[in-house]
This record gives sequence, structure tokens and C-alpha cells, in this order.
Amino acid sequence: MKTPIKQELLEQYIGMGFSKELINMAWEESNTEAEVINTLLTLSDKNNALSNTPTKQDEDIQLNQALIDSYKTNPQAATSTFEIVSPEQRKRNNGVPCGLKNVGNTCYFNGLLQTYFFNSDFVKIIIKFQPPPQIEQGKQGKSIQLVLNLQHLFLSMIGSDKKYVDPSDVVKSICDDFGNVLPIGDQKDVGEFNHYFLSRIGEGLAYNEHQPSKIEDQPHEGSSSILRLKSSTIHDEDPVSKLFFCKVHHYLQFDQAGVPQSRDSTELYNFIPIDLKDGNLYDAFDNFIINSIEDFKNDLSETVCATKYNWIQGAPQTLSFQIQRVTYSKEKNDLIKQNDEFQFEEEIYLDRFLHENSKRYLDIRTQIRELKIKQKKIKQELQQLSKFDDKYDLQDVLLTTVKFLEMQSKNNPHNPANFGHSDQKHTIEQLQKYSQQVLKRKEVLQQQYNVLEEKIQDSYNNFKGNKYNLQSILIHEGMANSGHYYTYIKDFRLNKWFKFNDIHVTEETRDKVFQDAFGVKPGINAYLLVYVKNQIVQEELKYPQRLYKTSTENDYLKDNYGDFLNQSQIDCIKRENQLFQNEIEDYKQARIIDRIVESYQSRFEFVNEHFRTIVNKTQSIKFKPLFTLNFPIYIKCKATQLSNQNTQYDNLVKWIILDSALREVQENKEGIFGGQLSENFKNKIINKFTAQFNEFKRPSQNLTQNEQNDLNKFEQEYQNYVNLGAWATLVLEYLLKAEFIQVLQVLQHLTKKVKTLEQQNYFFKFTKNLKTLLPIIIIGRMIPKESEVILKELQVLQAYLVHNHFQYDDPKFWQAEISIMLNAIIENHNEQAIKEIIINFEDGNKIKEHMDLLEFVSEEIQNQQMILSSTYEIYFWSPYPKQDTIFDKLIEGMNMLKQLFDPYIQIQLAIKEANQPLMKEELEKMIK
Repeated sequence: MKTPIKQELLEQYIGMGFSKELINMAWEESNTEAEVINTLLTLSDKNNALSNTPTKQDEDIQLNQALIDSYKTNPQAATSTFEIVSPEQRKRNNGVPCGLKNVGNTCYFNGLLQTYFFNSDFVKIIIKFQPPPQIEQGKQGKSIQLVLNLQHLFLSMIGSDKKYVDPSDVVKSICDDFGNVLPIGDQKDVGEFNHYFLSRIGEGLAYNEHQPSKIEDQPHEGSSSILRLKSSTIHDEDPVSKLFFCKVHHYLQFDQAGVPQSRDSTELYNFIPIDLKDGNLYDAFDNFIINSIEDFKNDLSETVCATKYNWIQGAPQTLSFQIQRVTYSKEKNDLIKQNDEFQFEEEIYLDRFLHENSKRYLDIRTQIRELKIKQKKIKQELQQLSKFDDKYDLQDVLLTTVKFLEMQSKNNPHNPANFGHSDQKHTIEQLQKYSQQVLKRKEVLQQQYNVLEEKIQDSYNNFKGNKYNLQSILIHEGMANSGHYYTYIKDFRLNKWFKFNDIHVTEETRDKVFQDAFGVKPGINAYLLVYVKNQIVQEELKYPQRLYKTSTENDYLKDNYGDFLNQSQIDCIKRENQLFQNEIEDYKQARIIDRIVESYQSRFEFVNEHFRTIVNKTQSIKFKPLFTLNFPIYIKCKATQLSNQNTQYDNLVKWIILDSALREVQENKEGIFGGQLSENFKNKIINKFTAQFNEFKRPSQNLTQNEQNDLNKFEQEYQNYVNLGAWATLVLEYLLKAEFIQVLQVLQHLTKKVKTLEQQNYFFKFTKNLKTLLPIIIIGRMIPKESEVILKELQVLQAYLVHNHFQYDDPKFWQAEISIMLNAIIENHNEQAIKEIIINFEDGNKIKEHMDLLEFVSEEIQNQQMILSSTYEIYFWSPYPKQDTIFDKLIEGMNMLKQLFDPYIQIQLAIKEANQPLMKEELEKMIK
């Protein structure tokens, strides 16, 4: 069996909603700590751990199932896409944007939604949308519902206190061109899915408050590329088109029967497709704009060479590019993902690709063709050096070979790469020379490339009127048929990049963003690039668009997005946040109640088991105090003392145990009796106890008034009892050490406290008994001739005796007996000072000096008493075995007292039974 899971890790997984049993099982089955979460997901039997409530619908269960299926098919996503956390852990940190729950295999959709959410104009349109009074059935009705669902999602993303919100309703309301809702978890291409989404959004917005539809169903001729709008044409003035669709003018030139021909058309693109092999964005965009078709078939079925131009005729606010990384492999008969690096800039200019600039651009393009050809040749040469034999950097190969040859010497006899001494000095020198030549050649080629690039870029200096800034990068991690998407989005005002990985939103450095985006690490690279017009960036810099504040902050919703909202929407957000806060409180209360139940059970068992144990152990002791181990055990002992049936206060004891359990668990240490608990919370506790325990174990529904009165009485009694017990232990402690002045001082202090108690009280009996025993011990020890007479002890004793404590119950002839004992000291020691003590005793004189010493209790003694009594708490007692110090010390002290002072105890008994005082001879005989 492996080492138990650490408590910190156990609590972390409990906080995620898993049970202790499941966590321990997963821990046993996992080889490493990192595997535990995967094992937990498997053991939780799919959506068992998702804590579905009875109100969840079948579609939600489908979503959860799709999520788990997605997780299992994309294990590299790990816990970044799947996490079960408590409501407390789902609270959003102030200043951090809201994340989105993963809703299945369409994980890229979260990245798209976040990108759309950063488009303030789009968000404003959605937020301001007002549906018609009646929503018809069919595709149009579904499109309107989609807009409403997106509106509600955006409201939550603007003002929710949650770390992430659920986009399920949006996903569930996206349908295809025929009104069929897309199956949940159905894996689709990003472009195809996005096409359906924006098409339906455009349709829904067209019905804003009875506005006439601007959508016409009109099939397109030509290719059915998923990157273009297929069956629904959105007019140029449509808001979705203006924001996201790029209007492309197609112009095709070809020969037919030797006669030049041309065709032109326009088409809307959401994503511009760019070829990965071009290596950078500008070149790839250029090849999209102008490309040759070598095997074009004209209307006469002649195969001719054609040229196709795809000029940008209408540039949207948001310009998106899809890097085509997935290709079909005939050899593998499967799709493969190409992980070549692809470069792009944070700022680009669209001018050269605009239809209006086509003639000027083509002229420049012809002029720089030679420069491009030279550049391409240089790049190929550089690649031959950096990827020698399509694998390794040539310089690294040469240096590695040098290192190997240097190892073939007598200096490294035990190195496994040493195959015997060989003089390779000349070869090494030659290889090092080659290495330097390769380095120099690289530098020269790169310099030549840079010079050409500078000339090329200078050619475009007059094409810098339409500037776009990179806003969003959709990253794909994995292979062609599986993987995970996350998105980097820049907040221009904050000049920060945020990583949106489903429910996780974190700030990221620029270097890390572009390292992932360019494809430095294999399998992780950019899939989609989103640029926005520079004017939008400048607007964002003027006034905060999104502050990402939580509702507890003063400037909550004091940004542009907050300004979009009407009062009804603000109230809606506040209600959602209040519900979330209620959920947090309910969860916290449920967790607290679970811990209360656990604490109550251990405390209940502790009290009952230890009470039975100590009763059995102390059954033979006749004179003993009440058990003071803790407050409930004291009450049980008190009940037994009052009656043979000790069930009189059982319910009160249960309530006291419940109170202490609650104080242990609650952060503010408040209990049932503090009056601060809400009735709702108290009822939840009682209901939980009713379900968890039988009548024998659980307290009643309420504490009666009589029980409340008993509780108040017992609280005071217990505190007094512990206080007296601490003083009594000190009396015995000093008595056993024969420090009689301290004994008299503490006994005097204790005596004054107990005189008002009932005569059956243990400490009343204890003190009254010592009132007669202590003088016998002090005087009796001084009677023998060989003993030492300590006058100060006798003087303080006289001061104690002059108080006449418990005089009504003194033995017969008590005063005479003390005189006889004091005279016995004189007879054996003949000291005048003792005679004075006898006179003062018999006359009842109060000598101030001696009286003051008797009444003095040192700070050390007071601290001892306070330390001991303070270890006994009414409410905060431990449910684990510990020592009942006061009880044990009293029992042990009394036993030691009998052993050490038995002759004096016998004298005490004899005095009580005698018909006349004991004489000196009798006393001496008994002392010996």
C-alpha cells in the first residue's frame, strides 16, 4: 500500500467536489500526483462528479457527456479544459476576464466567443437587441433565440462574479441553413461552425423590433468552401457583414479559342484562407490575392492557364485569417497536421490588397519580382545550412563531430564514446574551419536577405493607410484529428495579453504568446489570426472598454460595456450574482455542516466512551471530585451524582456537544448558544442530524427553556468547580512538599470561597477536613524532641485558626486539643515564643503581621492556579484523549496524603472519636 495522500492535496480535491473515498481510491491507482485528476474523472463514472441537480435537462446531461468524451479523446488538454470546483473556487478574481465552460468537442468555439466579446461594436449590437413581441417558429425564430441567448451570455461575461460562465444555451441554439440544430459535441471545422453561428446571428438581428429582414436566401455558384457564406447572403449594410465579413472581388482571366476572356463576381469571406507553406502572412495573403491556375478548363473544355485575382473590395472592422495546416496524406490515407513555423506581424496594412489599389500594386509587384526571386533563393540556401540533409543545422553537425574526435585521446579512457587513441588534429582543425565558414556564410546570406526585404518593404511605403492590429490568436495544440484549442487576446488599453483556456483565464507574456503562435514547439501553433482596424484600437485607448471588475468593487460596471446595459439588464446581472453568492453560502454551509456532523460524531463517542471508562476506573474511590475532563462529561457526572439514572441531562449534553462541534468548524468560532446563527442555518444542521443519526445519538429539535436554564447554571458551576479544583490541587501540592506557609495561604484563600457552598460539595468537605488535619500535621511534626520548631509556620497557623472556620462542626474539645499540642512542643523544646503563640491562640488575638502573611498569595501561586484552570474550556474542548489534570491531581494527592501523613490522619480520627482531648503521651505514641 502506497503512502497516504497528503492532507493538503486531499482537501484540494475535496474542494473540487470529490468524496474522500473516491480520492483515496484514485490515489491508490495513480502512479504520480499528476495522474490523480485523470483517475478521478474515470472513477467518477463520467458525469457523476458534475453534481447535476434534479432540475437539469437531458440536453445538459448531453453537454456534460460531450465534455467528458472530448476530454477522453484529447488527453493533452488535461485539467485545463475540465475542472470541477466548489462555488467558492469559481469566484472570479477582480481584474480578470470571465472564462467559458467547455461544452464538448467544439472547444474552439469558446475562443471564438471570447474574440467576439472583445469586439465592442458587436457586443453593443447584441446587448441592445430587442426581439419582436412574438417569435415565430422555424429557422428565423431559432436565430432570434440564438441572439437572445448570446445576449444573456454577454451580460454574464460583462458583470458576473463567476470565474467562468456556461455558453451551453448559445451552442444548443445554433442551427444549420435548414433550421436543424447542430448536434452537441459534433466535431466540425472552425470555419464551418463559425459560418453557421454568424449566419444565424445575422438573421436574428435582422428581426430587431419588427425591422424588415435584410436577408435573402440565395444560393451561390462555384465552390462550396466552408470559409464562405454558402446559402445566406448578408447585405453589405448588415452589421454582422460590416464587422466580420470581408467582401472579395473575384476576377478570373483566361483564354478561350485563343480569345481573352474574363469573369468577375463578389463573395463574402469570414476567414481569409492562407497557405502555411508561404511562411509569413504577407506572402500568404499575396498568394491568396493573385494566383495562377495551370489546368483551368474553359467553357470549351480546353485546358488553359488562368489567373485569378481575389481583391479586397470591402474591408470589415475585424479581419480574420485561417492558416491551413491540415492536409490529406495519400500515403497514410488520413489527415495530417503540418507544424511548420509561420510568421506574422502585430500590425499589418491592407492597402496593397484592396481592389482600388490593384493596378498600382500589380506594377510594384512586377518591379519587386526579381527581388522576391533572389530572396527565395537566399532563403533556400539558408535552409540548406540550417536544415542540412533536411534534418540538422550544419554548424551543429560540424561542432559535434569535433567534440567526438577530441574525445579519442588518452585523456578520456573511461568515456564510452572513446574508441581508442587517434591523432585527428588536422581533421579537427579543418572541421573547425568549416564551422566558422558556415557561420560566416549564414551571416552573409541573412544580411543579403534583410537588405532585399528592406527594399521590398520600402516599395510599399505608399500603402499604409489601412492599418490593422493583431487582437486575437486561436492556438491549436495536438494533431489533425484531435487536440485542444485556446486563445490569446490582447487588451489594448492595458497592453496585456490574456490566455483564454476555457474556464481558465490568465495573463500571459508577449514572448510566450508568440512562441506558441509561431509554432516554436511542435504541435502548438496558431490556427486563426484576428486583426482589428487601428481606429478601433485608438477608441479603446481613449476610454476603458472592459475593466473586468467584480461586484464588490467601487467602479463595477463603470466602463463602456457597463454603459451598454439598461437598468433591467443590470438588475438581471445583480440577481445572478446574488444567486451565485447564495450558492457559495449554501455550499459553504453544506461543507460546514458535513464537518460539524463529523466533529459531533467523534465528540459524542469520545464523551460517552470516556465517561464510561473513568466511571469504571474510579468506582472504588469513595471520596472523589466530579469529572472535569470537559464540560459535557462534567454534566454527565453531575447527573449521576444527583440520580442513579444519569439520563436526566442527556439531551442537554448532546446540544453542548453540537455547540462545541460548530465552534470548532466555524471560522468565527460561533456556536449554537451565541445567538448569531440564522434560523435557516440552524434548521439545516438539525435536518442533517435527523437524516444522519438515530434518536439516541442526535439532539432534539429545540432546547427547552428549562434546559437552557440548566445550561446557564451548569456553565457557572463548571467554571467555579474548575477554579476551586485548581486551588485544591495547589493545597495538596504544597502540603506534599511540606511547604506549610504556602499551604495555609492557599487553604485560607480556598476556605473563603467554599464556605458558602453546600456542605455536600466536594471542596467544602475537602477544605473542612484539611482545616482540622493541617494543624495536627504542622504541630504534630514539631512535638518530637528531635524535630525542628518553625515558629513562622506556627504563627501563620495561629492566624488561620483565629478565623474559627467551620467552628460549628469542629471536633469536641478542639480548642483544648490545639492548646495541648502546642504545650507539648513547649515541654519538649521550651521556647518562650511558642508560649506567646499559645496565649494568642487561646485569647483569639489577631496579630496583623501574621494575618497579612496568611492572606498573602504570591503571584507565582496565582499564575499556577490560572494556568491550570485555563486549560478547561466550556466550549473549546478537545475530542481526543487527554489528562483530566485537576481530577487526577486531587485523587493522586489524596492518596499521597494518606501515605505521607497517615499518623496524623489517625490522630485526627482519634480526636473525633475521643470523649476527651488526647494528651501529650498519646500524641507522641501515635506520631511515632
